[in-house]
Amino acid sequence: MAQRLALFIGVGEYANAMYADRQPRCCCVDAHAFARLIRENSPRTPQPNFRLLGGEVYATPDPFDPADPEMTADALTGRVRDLFRMVRRGDALLYFTGHAIPIGDGTDLLLLTPDDDPDDDPTNTATRRGIRVSDIRDAAFASQASSMTIILDCCHAGVAATMEWPRNTTILASTDEHTASQSLFGTHLMYTSALMAALQGAAADVQGVITPLSLHSTVCALLDLGEDGQQPVLRTWSDATTVLRQVEASRQITEEELARIAPDDARGLATPARRRAATRMFDGEPLEPFTGFPTKEAAFAVHPEHESPAARDGVTRAGDETWEQLDGLQRDMELFKHLRNAKLLEAFIREPDGATHEADLFWACMAEWDADRREPTGRRGFVRLTDLGRLYWDIQHKR
Repeated sequence: MAQRLALFIGVGEYANAMYADRQPRCCCVDAHAFARLIRENSPRTPQPNFRLLGGEVYATPDPFDPADPEMTADALTGRVRDLFRMVRRGDALLYFTGHAIPIGDGTDLLLLTPDDDPDDDPTNTATRRGIRVSDIRDAAFASQASSMTIILDCCHAGVAATMEWPRNTTILASTDEHTASQSLFGTHLMYTSALMAALQGAAADVQGVITPLSLHSTVCALLDLGEDGQQPVLRTWSDATTVLRQVEASRQITEEELARIAPDDARGLATPARRRAATRMFDGEPLEPFTGFPTKEAAFAVHPEHESPAARDGVTRAGDETWEQLDGLQRDMELFKHLRNAKLLEAFIREPDGATHEADLFWACMAEWDADRREPTGRRGFVRLTDLGRLYWDIQHKR
């Protein structure tokens, strides 16, 4: 199994008296909460998701004192180098929250550590102490990690995104390079709060996978970005997919179910013998089993038999049937339900005059038959892929 190692740094208390009125105490809480979340998938997997470098979160004031030698600029810079040195052919993740200032005429960023020593002249950076983002970049260039994700929740975090990074590095920054303010949301910084909400499932795809790109997109949607709002920044040099976390989402579907939206011959494969039974008939017409959408724009006709073998007689399913009790058409219906719940599929009804309108999946199946009068209605029910479903159809087709 590939190595996955993370380093969390949260500076919630600085030793210098100049910070007396602006100690970012929530940063300690943020680092611990974020680390607890990303260490495990949900539900838990036999192997942890990310191991913590040194087995702990480096945060002040708990468990470290601001004057602790483990929390100095040199010590923490060394921890960063350890992170990127130790991960080989695996995933490295670095998270920092605390104060930060731009240096080098705005071309570099200093992540201020607890031993920072500001003076009365805000333009003097000679005595400032912290982790230079340029040092992080150098460590990343020397790393053999397969992917590197750097998350910064601090002032001017976007400076990191303006720098050049090695291949397969992703920067997630809470603000652009010009923004010097952070916002609180309850007991957490707003950006970290949104990150944690997204990692709990809001950013998951239909298989429960959360990547840096889906995380950033969801965070931007969660935050209320006004004209003066905090604007998160993402920049990636990655040509591979990095999975940050996997969750059991209510809309989760399996690889096999995803594969079934495209027919095997559309993917250049031999047609497998995966159909379960002979084609059922009604009134001399075959009720074809579902073998995938031949094109991503295609519609597939559904019938009362997809709901229940006796639906035309007014007998619907009880809902407690086992998989073995379902015939091929009801098993197709189960697939349609899962695809619908994942927002990959929608149902619609075509009226006798050709007009169409969206409908619930059940009523689309029942549309063609009036069970009370026991006669056709002239209406037809269909299912088709949504825009998201068509995207996944393309993915399956390319495979």
